[in-house]
Amino acid sequence: MHEFDYDVAVIGAGTAGLVSAFVADSLGARVALIERDKVGGECLWRGCVPSKALIKSAKVWELVKRSEEFGVHLEKPKLVWNAVRLRLADVRDDIKKLEREQLAESKITQLFGAASFVDAHTISLEKDGQTRQIRAKKWILATGSRAKIPEIEGLREHGFLAPHDLFSRPSLPKSLVFLGGGPIACEMAQAFARFGTRVVILQSGAQLLPREESDLAAKLAEILRAEGIEIHLNARALRVETGGSQKKIVFRVGGEERSAQAGEIVLATGKTPDFGGLNLEKIGVETENGAVKTDETLRTSAPNVWACGDILGRHLFTHAAEHEAKIAGANAVLPKVLARKIEYNGLPWVTFTDPEFARVGLSQSEAEKQGRVKVYDVPFKTLDRAIIEGETAGLARIITSGSGRILGATIFGPSAGEILTALVPAVREGALLHEFAEMMLPYPTLGEILHRAGNEAYKEFLESPLAKKALSVAKKVS
Repeated sequence: MHEFDYDVAVIGAGTAGLVSAFVADSLGARVALIERDKVGGECLWRGCVPSKALIKSAKVWELVKRSEEFGVHLEKPKLVWNAVRLRLADVRDDIKKLEREQLAESKITQLFGAASFVDAHTISLEKDGQTRQIRAKKWILATGSRAKIPEIEGLREHGFLAPHDLFSRPSLPKSLVFLGGGPIACEMAQAFARFGTRVVILQSGAQLLPREESDLAAKLAEILRAEGIEIHLNARALRVETGGSQKKIVFRVGGEERSAQAGEIVLATGKTPDFGGLNLEKIGVETENGAVKTDETLRTSAPNVWACGDILGRHLFTHAAEHEAKIAGANAVLPKVLARKIEYNGLPWVTFTDPEFARVGLSQSEAEKQGRVKVYDVPFKTLDRAIIEGETAGLARIITSGSGRILGATIFGPSAGEILTALVPAVREGALLHEFAEMMLPYPTLGEILHRAGNEAYKEFLESPLAKKALSVAKKVS
């Protein structure tokens, strides 16, 4: 007879919860996976999967409108919103099926309900008015995040949408105002503008995508404006009023008060860790700045509890949650002496606008604070494949140290996220940029842009005093 029902119980079945449960299961632990809503979490149901499927449909529709550039003449093409929505559901179902198959192949026990800690080893699990207790030796917290709701006069009274609410709209919205100018706002604003929705973005900061290079973010703003999106920067939202059949949001830019009207207001003002109802104070789990606090091994202040994913409030990306979950899942099972520490060196991210923004490592301004750097900009318009594809906007910017080691990169252009993958290990390992000049990359591909940057670095290397001295010595020896 076991003292505990499970060796490890994971609370939350999003990306972080699923991965940590799979890891613990693979290491031989008796694992329970507890979810209060739907397995798959934010990414599958409300985030990455449906949003990227929507963006793909918008991209195809944009290409249809440009088809004559490629010699393809179409008569009366039509966008069918219900068909777009059905495709989102089909994509989600396909991915959900894969997750179900993985769970079925494991020994993980799935439990459903709202969890609340009773003591360090016990939770109360409530579902449909029924309550039972579950005991586990160790716990992993992976309950994700929820939307931040800003305090704006009249906002709650007049109503708003979260970005995921857009996926289930029965008809295509005629007009939208997005509060926020981060990745989600930019992605969804562009997609709906391409579908024909009148779109306004209100961004409180001085640029869109505040974590990105300012000059490249300004280029994106130009592209979005050219596609018909109205953008207001440094815009402070003041209040929401009724504007007839629409909602009117009043905002201030500098000393001037302005307003925008739309059928719906969409909140894209960020997310915050969500652990409400878990009763963490009961078991001594400390929080800091609204997030669960852990050490480098992702152990919380409670010795038998680990945490991973958005609940940490660090890097709110699915791939970061997966990375953290692998460490939390292993550390919860293995002896303490084998515990791994979390590190985020080489963490990439992508904003799926068109063109895409992809980033890894340091930005130019961040790198310059550490010392002398070199910056290599290679425009896509110089790349044969980009010309063939009719996708010449943007550039690849590689930041190196004075010695040529790659410190970071931003790629703003077509398929930027795919191209960036080659730079992730380069940043992690401190590779030299001129090594890309020695790589044989297939022609014609967009990935050649890294080869072009490598050629620039290699040319500088050959012209350096050190290289010239080495060449002179070699000539004398020969």
